[in-house]
Amino acid sequence: MTASEAASKAALLNSSVKSVKGLARVSISAPGEKISYTQVTVAREPDRIRLEALNPFGSTVGFISSDGESIYVISSSGRDVYGGDEEFDLAYIYPGLNLSVTAESLVNIVLGRLPYNVFSSGRTPVLSTDGPLLKLVYAGAAGGGEDIVWLDPSTFKARKAEFSLEGGRTASVSYEYFGSLVAGHYFPRRIEFESKGLSITLVYDEGVEVNVPVDSSLFRPSASSGAIANNRPENYN
Repeated sequence: MTASEAASKAALLNSSVKSVKGLARVSISAPGEKISYTQVTVAREPDRIRLEALNPFGSTVGFISSDGESIYVISSSGRDVYGGDEEFDLAYIYPGLNLSVTAESLVNIVLGRLPYNVFSSGRTPVLSTDGPLLKLVYAGAAGGGEDIVWLDPSTFKARKAEFSLEGGRTASVSYEYFGSLVAGHYFPRRIEFESKGLSITLVYDEGVEVNVPVDSSLFRPSASSGAIANNRPENYN
């Protein structure tokens, strides 16, 4: 098998899940701080998303949505609106995770895709093996180094990836998949994203739905979204 063939198979899987709806357990690890809580997750490619952090009583303590034109951020400290293609700070919804991302990158993460789509970068990878996994190396990354993706050789599912980003930053992501297909698709039960010494882990509930219709109105805050509980997400177990 050639590198291009392996990358093509992985690219098809990477783009197979178009939408997701469900609850996820979120864990944040930052220097001197660890937080966990339940998150409502609704997303649809390429850049529609709604995330709500919930306290144990079901009250929303953090909210982010994107309708493709604007990004809405609501917290106990106020409301902000950004342009749809602007980067925003993940700390608004994930306390301590001071990383700037676009709505599209965040959608990719919760859809179980690579946050940065190297498969459509136009770069030709080099294929090798690394233990039981296939390894695709893409030279010429945004940060001047390499982007690397490790694949399951039997399914071509991405198992982990590392990225060289602008400004000398690096990021990595890893996946653990459900034991059976979800609506006919491979979908990760557990997603871990790391960068700058910070990490976020999402663990989806068994009832997660993929490739289902999603009402576009969900991606805009309703009037009731203005009432955010006056506290931040904490260790809600």
